[in-house]
Amino acid sequence: MSVSSSPSVAVVVSVAESHRERMAEVVDALQAAGLTVVRRLLALGQVTGSVPRERLPELERVPGVAYVELSGDYHAL
Repeated sequence: MSVSSSPSVAVVVSVAESHRERMAEVVDALQAAGLTVVRRLLALGQVTGSVPRERLPELERVPGVAYVELSGDYHAL
């Protein structure tokens, strides 16, 4: 097992509407691409987790992924 050279980043992955019926398969493929799943938001068609920064492009290429966005902390003003 290799150790990642870059820090992990928190992400939100949105699953395409066309793949929501097969969400479990998409999540399995995301994990195989390096995602450590934190939460599955089935009703929203989203998955949250973390991934080494250099593996972000792999997540974007998983069939059924609509988009991947970095997750951040938000603070009320």
